Amino acid sequence: MYDALRGMAIASATVLLMAFNSLGAAGSEKAVEKTAGRVQMKDALWQEFDCAIGNCTMQFPKYPDHLSEKLRLPEEGFDLKYDAYISAIDQKTVFLLLIAQYPDFVDESYARMSLEGFLNGILTHNPNNQLIFADLSLVGGHEALDFFIRTGGVYFKGRALMVKNSLYLMAMECEVQNYDEVHYKKFVESFQLK
Repeated sequence: MYDALRGMAIASATVLLMAFNSLGAAGSEKAVEKTAGRVQMKDALWQEFDCAIGNCTMQFPKYPDHLSEKLRLPEEGFDLKYDAYISAIDQKTVFLLLIAQYPDFVDESYARMSLEGFLNGILTHNPNNQLIFADLSLVGGHEALDFFIRTGGVYFKGRALMVKNSLYLMAMECEVQNYDEVHYKKFVESFQLK
């Protein structure tokens, strides 16, 4: 079950990035790698992960797997790079931190419009996606979008945050019967920019 949810989380990450990018992606070049980071134990289960790529820290239930991908956008003349960190608390609950790095000319001034486009892209990508709620807010002085989506028997709940030209997506994907708000809050609220 973990592999299936992990696969869905990776696929969701790719779809989310494509949906967020209103310009659309025409092709991709993939590079997958493991990454090293400092890990410090916070309690018996969760570990703090120092993410040098995103210049942030976050707690995961265990040391996360790392995937890196570059999406070539030839019509727009630039590449979109993202890194995804994925960890599971059990075989049915996956946590994801995705950091997308856009070119320097993409910035926070369009954050609200970009975050709304991001959510609309998620919802229109799969007609079975049902929006439970979505709220715009400020997190650490940056525009953020908290959302909760159900697709059949799976919940996808997360927060997207725009900082300069980087999108941070923190999300939990799980079967409906395994939803745990305490774990979700622990994960999302542990995010800190350095």
